Amino acid sequence: MTHRATRDVVRRVMPLLEKVAPTTVDRARLLQYLSARAGVDWGAMEAVSDEVAEPAIGAAPRRIVVRDGASGEARTIAYPSCLDPALEPLIVEEYKRLAVGDRLTLMAQPLFDHFFTESHCARCRWRGPEFAPFHRECRFAGHPVNFELAEGLGRRDDENAAG
Repeated sequence: MTHRATRDVVRRVMPLLEKVAPTTVDRARLLQYLSARAGVDWGAMEAVSDEVAEPAIGAAPRRIVVRDGASGEARTIAYPSCLDPALEPLIVEEYKRLAVGDRLTLMAQPLFDHFFTESHCARCRWRGPEFAPFHRECRFAGHPVNFELAEGLGRRDDENAAG
């Protein structure tokens, strides 16, 4: 049962991991970090320390140490290099929202804007406050589901290159 629950969480958070982390290794590190941060917030783990590491080639600039509440085991987790510290609080909250699987929640507007304003929202025909229900549906899904290119706005260069 635990294995299935873990697999379900990973399936739900994978779109977020893919937006933030460019490689499989980065996604794995990000998943480990976000899981630890959520575990601390939920009381399953205890934050022992959050430290800046000595500069070294290939070393993470920051590490957190967490202790498992059940086993007492402490683990050191590197801060993922792909995670922008300015976005960290939003990413952690989005991870927790997705991990829990609460169906009636929305992605935070600042995070949605970060991921999609330039690529989708600024070019969508459903812009403006009169289309707020459309915007909520997109934030609920965590990605643009109601995107339709506005008339007079061309496709982006990368879309043109793709066909």
